[in-house]
Amino acid sequence: MTATTSFPHLADALPASPAARLGTPAARPAPRATQRRRRLRVARTLAVVSVRKALLPRGAIRARQRLRVCGAADILTALDVRVEVIGSAVPWPRLGRVVVSDHTGWLGDLSLSTAAPGTPVLSGDSAGTLPVGSVACPVVLRYRTAAGYLAPSEIPRTLAETAAARDLVVEVHRLPARSTAPGPASAA
Repeated sequence: MTATTSFPHLADALPASPAARLGTPAARPAPRATQRRRRLRVARTLAVVSVRKALLPRGAIRARQRLRVCGAADILTALDVRVEVIGSAVPWPRLGRVVVSDHTGWLGDLSLSTAAPGTPVLSGDSAGTLPVGSVACPVVLRYRTAAGYLAPSEIPRTLAETAAARDLVVEVHRLPARSTAPGPASAA
């Protein structure tokens, strides 16, 4: 049995901030030495995570989950990317939750891995059908630098663009959770 729920455009759910300057001119890229150092740190971090993953026993489920969260945090740290989690007024439930996000790209995936570890993540487009009894926990990701908030077209999509960004911060806005209502069963 599935439940249907509708989500407005997730970015519209955030209150408008007077400090939010979308479409500001892009900041100068980080110096080449900094970019090179970041790329080397990411390569080293990926090598360490790969070795740790290979050394874990197959049955170590909790250790694998911890490695996944710590690995994501280590990669973001190697790139000098900060993640700020901005919570909702009502806390999310601990069990049966599914995160619904508007993010795109690997940077959003890593940020959500650190902000909501061990929680399944769906895109805002595929969130129309959720399992019955699950709780939809919407999140909105905003990217900013020292120059201000980035427009969707300015969000770094590649490792080189992320390494070149100065003072990149990913804000994870946790919106109030919504429980799913039973709906017609889907023919899967």
